[in-house]
Amino acid sequence: MKRNVVLVLDADADTARAVASAAASGNCDLRFVKTSKEFFHFCSEDFENVTAIVLDVDPGIHGMAILEALDACENTPPIIVVSALEEHRLGPVVQRHGAIACLGKPLSFTRLGRALDQAGERAAAPRCDLWGHVTDCSCTCRRTSVLQQFAAAN
Repeated sequence: MKRNVVLVLDADADTARAVASAAASGNCDLRFVKTSKEFFHFCSEDFENVTAIVLDVDPGIHGMAILEALDACENTPPIIVVSALEEHRLGPVVQRHGAIACLGKPLSFTRLGRALDQAGERAAAPRCDLWGHVTDCSCTCRRTSVLQQFAAAN
């Protein structure tokens, strides 16, 4: 059975607390990682259950590099980017790399809650490959992990 996991990538844990508060009303499991190494380890273990990613682009987690890498993959869940940088400058950049929202700090619980709801709605829709073919239909599904996709790209 697929779980509703929200994965939070946050090097200094300031965003993790806000996400936990905003997601308290939803029926989801929260998972937290602090480094890119922990993120890739999580991807190899339990990535198919992730319905949303909240990515704080702290320097310690290499957030922009992770965002760009996820953008190259076929079956990534919706991504919400959080940053201390100016939202109006970073927003267009992260959205070009597949993020559904860019939220500035300090975080608004209302906006974060809305973004998590939007991510949940998008995650419920069938995911498609680069050519628009539905990939999580049981009749055509060929599961490829994020790590396998990164390896194939090299």
